[in-house]
Amino acid sequence: MSLQKMYAMCNLSSPARCGRIVLLAVVSGILVGTQVLAGRIQAEEITPTASTSVTTDNESVSLVAHHHYQSAADRAHDALLITEVNSALADDGVADHSPIIVDCDHGTILLSGVMKSAEDAQRAGHIAASAPGVVAVKNQLTWH
Repeated sequence: MSLQKMYAMCNLSSPARCGRIVLLAVVSGILVGTQVLAGRIQAEEITPTASTSVTTDNESVSLVAHHHYQSAADRAHDALLITEVNSALADDGVADHSPIIVDCDHGTILLSGVMKSAEDAQRAGHIAASAPGVVAVKNQLTWH
C-alpha cells in the first residue's frame, strides 16, 4: 500500500483505524525485510572448520570440529559460550595444569582433554553445564 493511499484512508477514517493501518503497514514492511535478510543469510551458509590443540608438560590434546552455522550470530553465540566456560573453569581452578579443550556447537559444549582425576573431569562437566546459555555438555574428558 502506498503512503498516499494510507494518508487518504487516514483522513477519511477514525484515528483508531488510522493507527491500525499504519501499524499494519510497518509490521508488514518489517516482516518482508526480515524474510529478505533471512534468505540472504541462508544462502550464505557459514561452515567453518576449527582446529585446536593444547599441550602441557606430559600430555597433549587436539580437536578438529566442523560447524554448520546459519548465521554469524549463531557462531558468535557459540564463541561466547566457549569463553564463558573457559572463564568458569579457570575461576574454579579445576583445569589448572591439565590440557583441556572447550568447543561449542549450537549451545552444546564439548569438553575434551586429560584431567588429574575422575572427580576433576566430572566437576569440569558440572561447571560447563552451569554456564548461562549452555544447552548440553558432552564430557569426553579422560584422567590418569
